[in-house]
Amino acid sequence: MVESRIVIPVVVGSSPIGHPTFPRRVAAPQKRLPPPLTARASAATALIANVSAAVAQIRANTRGAALGEDPEYLHQLRVGIRRLRSALRAFRELVQRRRASHLDKELRAVLRALGQVRDWDVFLQSQRDPGLRRAARARRAAAQRTMRPILTRAPLQSLLRRVLYWARGEPWRASADPTAPLVHLGARALQRLYETLCSTAAHIDWSDPERRHRVRIRLKRLRYGSECFAVGFPPAALERFEHRLRAMQHLLGELNDISVQQGLLRKLARANGLAQPVLRAQVQLAARERALIGAIPKAWSKLESHPPHWRGAAAHAGG
Repeated sequence: MVESRIVIPVVVGSSPIGHPTFPRRVAAPQKRLPPPLTARASAATALIANVSAAVAQIRANTRGAALGEDPEYLHQLRVGIRRLRSALRAFRELVQRRRASHLDKELRAVLRALGQVRDWDVFLQSQRDPGLRRAARARRAAAQRTMRPILTRAPLQSLLRRVLYWARGEPWRASADPTAPLVHLGARALQRLYETLCSTAAHIDWSDPERRHRVRIRLKRLRYGSECFAVGFPPAALERFEHRLRAMQHLLGELNDISVQQGLLRKLARANGLAQPVLRAQVQLAARERALIGAIPKAWSKLESHPPHWRGAAAHAGG
């Protein structure tokens, strides 16, 4: 068995809010805390550390998201789930695929179940018309009531425990070397994610929302994957590349938010007295969408032309 000094966090109680085992106080929304790794870490240690860090982010924001008073809790919880899924994907060279794929499907189902509330949160952050906001708050409250049991009942905590135990339980493929240096695995994994991103974006028409969405997903996978292996690469080179990643992610993220809002506006258009506010909002969003689409080619060119920080390590590791 591969030894690791990474300490897995204690499981937060899985009972409904108000039960003595569920934390009574809510700390501030928590972003990811970088795992305690060094550049000499093994691939196995890095997998456990990254899985543990993602699970800790999810747990730290679960109660706040269930209460629904501050949308940042739900946002950070969903980011934690994405980071956890990205860790499973980034280390796929090491692990047995079937079990990892099954866990990933369960995590994806949870993420989708939380999406409706997040969509209304984004809408409320963007729209200022009083009538639209009143209607959106009512829809958001209904979605929150549906979402709350997902966060406060046992299955979610059970899933997180199973992911943690899987990571510590020698999930390695027969041909894998979990003691291999982190930097070698990271270089190969990031190159694979980068090539998939570039292939998805090849000859793209940035006004195509479906193609944009696929590029956005692969961009996030690369960025979160890069976080998994960050300690293995020079910080300055890593930051320069990730600056370009973040710029693209910001543009594509806002465009995705606009697409979501347009869909929600179509739902609200059927409500009494909202036809004119909906039309005004649609016109404003369409103008913003055109501006963002116009900015994408330059941002993409900067990313595509910048040498990735792992390339030297990839050559050293045998590509």
